[in-house]
Amino acid sequence: MVPESLILLAGFALAHAVWSVSDLPKGELLVPLAMVEESGQRKLLRFEADTQEVAIAKGKALLAQQEQSLDSWAFAREGQFKEGDRYVDVISVSAKVRGMAEPIVFVQRFRPFSTGQFQLIGDPMVIISGNVLPQSEAALYLKSLREGVNSHAKVAPLWQGWIVAK
Repeated sequence: MVPESLILLAGFALAHAVWSVSDLPKGELLVPLAMVEESGQRKLLRFEADTQEVAIAKGKALLAQQEQSLDSWAFAREGQFKEGDRYVDVISVSAKVRGMAEPIVFVQRFRPFSTGQFQLIGDPMVIISGNVLPQSEAALYLKSLREGVNSHAKVAPLWQGWIVAK
């Protein structure tokens, strides 16, 4: 079972990432970020590089290197996901506590601000061990994820207004 505290952290990281991309101009991408918890302290780390791929690789490498000293972490990055014959913009958040074999992953579809209006498309997908959970199983995780989103003071009042049906 995935600890609720980890899902709350993932929700906070998702909220911060979504807030960061909600007004980005065309051609700009989210600077990958991690929320890390160590000895009761939460820190925000950002991973800048010349390309998104290098920035994501830097973030993953640092988290792997420090994994044993961190209590938990949530890593957010922007990417694309192929649905049918087209690509959809997504924010992915991987989250892990010390001792967990694989991270839980949340993937939130969105429409960039540069399309005319920033929108979140439907609920995030919940992925455990490489498998997308059916909605019935994902519901409990999504409830805690929303609590984590709502713990972000800047994003909580905006979140519902950004959501559109899939």
